[in-house]
Amino acid sequence: MDKDKLLIAVHDNDDVQCAGYRGQTAFPLGLIKGFNEIGVKSCFVSECEKTGISPNLVIGFNSNGLSKWQKYLNQDITNIMWCTDSVFYKHFDIVQQFAQYKKFVMFNSGANDIEALKHYIPKLIHGYIPFGVDLDFWKKQDTEKEFDITFVGSIGDYEEQIQKLKEIMPSLVFNLMMEFCEVAIAKPGLALWDIYTFFKKQLGLEFDASQYVLMARSVSSVITYKQRIKMIQALKDFNITILGEGPWEKYITGNMKLYKGKDIKDTRTLLNKSKITLHSQPFQLSGGVHDRVLNASAMETMVLTAENPTLSVEFGDSLAYCNPVTYEDIAEKADYYLKNENERIALAQKASEIVKSRYKWSDRAQNIVDIIN
Repeated sequence: MDKDKLLIAVHDNDDVQCAGYRGQTAFPLGLIKGFNEIGVKSCFVSECEKTGISPNLVIGFNSNGLSKWQKYLNQDITNIMWCTDSVFYKHFDIVQQFAQYKKFVMFNSGANDIEALKHYIPKLIHGYIPFGVDLDFWKKQDTEKEFDITFVGSIGDYEEQIQKLKEIMPSLVFNLMMEFCEVAIAKPGLALWDIYTFFKKQLGLEFDASQYVLMARSVSSVITYKQRIKMIQALKDFNITILGEGPWEKYITGNMKLYKGKDIKDTRTLLNKSKITLHSQPFQLSGGVHDRVLNASAMETMVLTAENPTLSVEFGDSLAYCNPVTYEDIAEKADYYLKNENERIALAQKASEIVKSRYKWSDRAQNIVDIIN
């Protein structure tokens, strides 16, 4: 279908005003702008309904617009669900419910769920597609780099979470989950499906869908929070500013301090004023590219990250990498780039060019149009 004949509607955010820039609530607006930039008419679903015009395709991030999905599927209009985390971590029940429809499609933001989806929901039409970035919003500002090192991300009390799992689960299941966590932390390049496959061969395990989902939901946040805290504590002698919810006070020491931001604009301000920003890949986004890497790079702030196979392929040597298991070299890396401004700026500019060349929302919009064709 010709671009000028297409109308693609994006489901509104259900919990906040759709034009707001609060975390991933910015994604729908960014995607609409991306479609319009490549010459495809796009708007929010609510706008289509007000005017009585039917779109050719509708897209929703996670469960946005869920109450309207059935309506469009009944009209033989394709409804795409774009998951921003592993579908096994969240939203599995929803995907399983709609997988029977030929006009229902799911985009996964992490590539490592593909084999698991083939196994557990064989009828589902799905594929991997990464995030985009709104370059008008995540724009470099002419401001002083007043923060040495920043980290943007929330945590939970993983020790408390582990204790709760221990209390409510049979000991055999709990011990198996802890083994999963240990393997994931020791081998951070592995995804949940990789670890499950290993245990399946070694122990003869055979998880049904509900057991696999239980494992994903139980261990993902524990692994993610433990890694984030481990990274931060390895830099205890540096000036680190943290923006994120959760019990950070329990884990921060020395010169670390919390930045009290209210919304995504505060994140933008903090990243713009950062010399270095840290990244720890969430376990539930294995095989994907996190939007914080894209946002920081778009603004020419250098990213120091635990080594990650996907980021290494996508960004090469434009990011600074540290040991993802021990973090034994992260302090040395941070100290080096704080003292060598020219090299730090060069890396940040190189990463920015990569983002601007293939991670714009207009790139994602073009990907979708190509799939339609």
